[in-house]
Amino acid sequence: MNRFKYQAYLEEFPFLKEIIGEETPDNVTIKRADENLLRLIPQYSYHDGSMGESRHSEKIHFILNDGTIIFDAVEQEGSESSFYAHSQSRSWEGETVLEAIDRHGVADRLQYIVQDVYNLDDWSGQEYDCSWRLVIYKTPKDTNFGAEITKAKAQALAEVKAEANF
Repeated sequence: MNRFKYQAYLEEFPFLKEIIGEETPDNVTIKRADENLLRLIPQYSYHDGSMGESRHSEKIHFILNDGTIIFDAVEQEGSESSFYAHSQSRSWEGETVLEAIDRHGVADRLQYIVQDVYNLDDWSGQEYDCSWRLVIYKTPKDTNFGAEITKAKAQALAEVKAEANF
């Protein structure tokens, strides 16, 4: 990543330093928060064996108006597995960004949402691939995630009532 642009990101978004520490991501982009982001469920996967490993980790951090950072704010959906004998595979469900906003009670105080994505593919005989990117989502002015939460709860209630009245 271009050093000057990287420094500009750190100056414009001081909270990035707390998220990334001393490391430098491969890419940083800025986008506007939208409904697709609110429906996103961050993913985690890990697979290993005697010849290498693969890892994908997607974390979501919330940055509030007062500068407070809620690290790993959204529960990841994920799976772990291995080629090793007698190893157990496991998987679990996650939550959407909107569900996490509601769980943390930050709908009216959320300024930025940061998507933190790390990928590693390190297998013998294949090309090594490791990347780390950050996407900073700005919340649009006068956006009220509370209204989106109310809408999602009403839709869920309607779906349950429709199931119950079949």
